[in-house]
Amino acid sequence: MDRNQVQNAIVGVVASVLAFGALWIKILKTRKEIASHPRVNRDYERENYINSILYSGDRHCINMIRMRPIAFFNLCDILSRNNLLQSTKSVNIREQVVIFLHIIGHNVRFRVIGSRYYRSTETIHRYFRVVLRAILKLYKLVIRLPKESTPSEIRNNPRFYPYFKDCIEALDGTHVRASVPFNIQGRFRNRKGGTTQNILAAITFDLKFSYVLAGWEGSAHDSRILSDALSRLRGLRIPEGKYYLADAGYGIRNGCITLYRGVRYHLKEFSDQGPENAKELFNLRHSSLRIIIERVFGILKKRFRVLDAEPFWNFQTQVDIVLAGCIIHNHIMGVDPSDLLNYGLYEEPESDLIIPTLTVREEREEVREWSAKRDEIAQTMWTDYMARNIRMGKGNKEGTSKQFRWTKPMEHLFLEILAEEAQKGNKPSNTFKAVSFNEVVVAISERFQVQCDAKHVENHLRTVKNQWQTICTIRDESGFGWDDNMKMVTCDRATYDAAVMAHKKYEPFLNKSINHYDEMALVVGKDKATRSFARTFADIDLDDDNQDSVPIDGDNEEIEEVRTNVSSSGTSKRKRKNVQESIIDEQIKFMGEQLGNIANALKQFTTDKIPHLYEKLMSMEEEGFDDDFLCSVFDYLVSHESKAKAFLVKSKKHRKFWLQKFSQG
Repeated sequence: MDRNQVQNAIVGVVASVLAFGALWIKILKTRKEIASHPRVNRDYERENYINSILYSGDRHCINMIRMRPIAFFNLCDILSRNNLLQSTKSVNIREQVVIFLHIIGHNVRFRVIGSRYYRSTETIHRYFRVVLRAILKLYKLVIRLPKESTPSEIRNNPRFYPYFKDCIEALDGTHVRASVPFNIQGRFRNRKGGTTQNILAAITFDLKFSYVLAGWEGSAHDSRILSDALSRLRGLRIPEGKYYLADAGYGIRNGCITLYRGVRYHLKEFSDQGPENAKELFNLRHSSLRIIIERVFGILKKRFRVLDAEPFWNFQTQVDIVLAGCIIHNHIMGVDPSDLLNYGLYEEPESDLIIPTLTVREEREEVREWSAKRDEIAQTMWTDYMARNIRMGKGNKEGTSKQFRWTKPMEHLFLEILAEEAQKGNKPSNTFKAVSFNEVVVAISERFQVQCDAKHVENHLRTVKNQWQTICTIRDESGFGWDDNMKMVTCDRATYDAAVMAHKKYEPFLNKSINHYDEMALVVGKDKATRSFARTFADIDLDDDNQDSVPIDGDNEEIEEVRTNVSSSGTSKRKRKNVQESIIDEQIKFMGEQLGNIANALKQFTTDKIPHLYEKLMSMEEEGFDDDFLCSVFDYLVSHESKAKAFLVKSKKHRKFWLQKFSQG
């Protein structure tokens, strides 16, 4: 290589470096400078914030973590003492529990909590799962079976004793908002149109939970959930001769006494508008005693705002949080000098329980027996009430409101219109839009010359839903067939007689073609509640090796899912900023690659290949060429650079041919 070529190559490299430097300076000038802030001691700030929660007074502590410091420290002590929760190198038990209570107390997202406690979102999510699991395992300590003795709240009140002396607890349900995939929302949509889970709870008169069954779909009827609770292996148990006070929706049955249907109970006992008969007095005192369960539900939802807000976890976690909230509620109610938590672990009853199965006749006799018991209590209560000479109010006033009567042609038109509306997309889930109801109102009013309004249509839609539910229930039972051509439930005579005797409402749908079945399927057809998500304390797996438990190291896939689900108002801004930065980074990367290519080419260009040429030529002595001849060839190739390069790229065979040709002239 001559001197001019080397100089040109060096100049090219210097020019490339200067161009790259100029581009880099321009990029740095166009970038927005980030103002530097003083370094934050995260450990100090975090500890200071937690101390401000726990040591700034009871009111502030309740506002932040929904319990007083004494209950909080007692909870941490129980979790630690029973090896349910352990401090780690970076996060102690106190911080783990504070974070968990802060989240469920205010329904705060993991990212917000992470920024407040100077922790990553992954760390917050990991320890939230760890604490949730530990809280669920506390149920053996704080959930107690009901006592068979008469509660003091009844025994010490002449309004309730001796009439309710065999009552042990109150039973009722509540709905908690649920977030589920769109394809199963129909099963979770309740009568008010929202997606919820239906929760059954038994509560003592000292405001504690003794049994909770959570996770049932919001569309499920209360009586169906109660039947599930009673049929579970470690489900709800009623001592012999005792009973629960329950809402009318559960139906009177063995161990459950409900209100009289169609009888008022919002009365004032000691006033001019008092009860006028035994049933009204019974309903009044029944509801007065059972009101404690509504109070407990109110306390629970007020304490843990996560139960009354849109959840952002998967549904199984939503169910676990309900159970955990009930456990923490019992713990808070029990923190006093006679705290039952200090008495040791609760021993469960044996699980080899045999659940008896009753025949249809026995079930009917059982219902009559408990109805008679309710009547006896009501009559005794009324007799004592009259004996005290308490002034009664005015007589009953019979209702005079007229009901809208639906004829067969009206119902046919009703289903026909709503089926068309469903096909048009005016039924988002299992509810119709208002415009669909208006279509039915106008059509029926004009064709049949009656006064029909949207309320009549909504009420009749509920009736059709009940009919559809009955049809689905019949088809699910054994002994019944289905003729799809006739749209008819089929059965033999013996099955028919037994079914009608047990369930009178089955009769219109057995061995008879169901009118407008296809239209009903479009209008009210939906997935039935399946109880597949339902869970109670007894279903909590206490095996530490359970695959559902979350180790301290965390699950990357689950963490990534949580990060994806956590919402943030600044997402779009960050995306735009990331796109701009990625473009600049690509430009810099491209320039760097080009500069590297130039340097490699220059290196190859300027490398001294003369020794390599000499070595290759001298190796040709093996082919019969003498040393003097090869030296003359070497001198020739050094002075002719292009021919030297061509010689080096040739194979050994071609080099031999070239040397032979060169020797010949």
